[in-house]
Amino acid sequence: MNTTSRQSGFSLIEVLVVVAIAAGVVLVVSNFSNNITGLDVLVNSELQSKSDVSQTLQIMTEEIHSASVSANGAYAIDSATGTSFAFYSDINKNGQAEHVRYFYSTSTIYKGVIAPSGTPPTYPTSSEVITDVVDNAIVTTSSPLFTYYDSSYTGSQSPMTYPIAVQSIRLVKVAFTVQTNTTSTKQKSPLQYFSNLIDLRNLDSN
Repeated sequence: MNTTSRQSGFSLIEVLVVVAIAAGVVLVVSNFSNNITGLDVLVNSELQSKSDVSQTLQIMTEEIHSASVSANGAYAIDSATGTSFAFYSDINKNGQAEHVRYFYSTSTIYKGVIAPSGTPPTYPTSSEVITDVVDNAIVTTSSPLFTYYDSSYTGSQSPMTYPIAVQSIRLVKVAFTVQTNTTSTKQKSPLQYFSNLIDLRNLDSN
């Protein structure tokens, strides 16, 4: 009586199929993990950026709100354009107003500060300390960084026209858009808009 025996085990083709399936699963899981990590970085970066910019805008608001005469008696507002606003404010709380200048250049909002020096006090431009306060900012001619309103503003009037008569300014609107950058070139956060309307409390309302 003839008997046939069958060897147990997997063929080479079966082993290759299993390996291919396993590799595919690993690849899918790895890509999913990378996407989740990238999304987490994007969200955290966006939240951090929004928080940082909000704090900067709050500081800017407080400094403009407290604008006052300079240490040598000059008017509280030095100059006002769509991309720059210069004024005097005691930002160091030392009893003497510093010259503060916020301005926009090449997608960045900068802050320049000049401390008074000498007797009588002066504000030498050569001593201005400039720092960048908001990166990746977007400001256009149709949406300027600064717009200004006089004492007649009740909420619906158009802003003052250029050139600005600084003695007539009673409200300053700061507005800009920010694009958060990430380390990934494939992922960008949505644009974030920031604005605030600031009254100058130390100026005569007349």
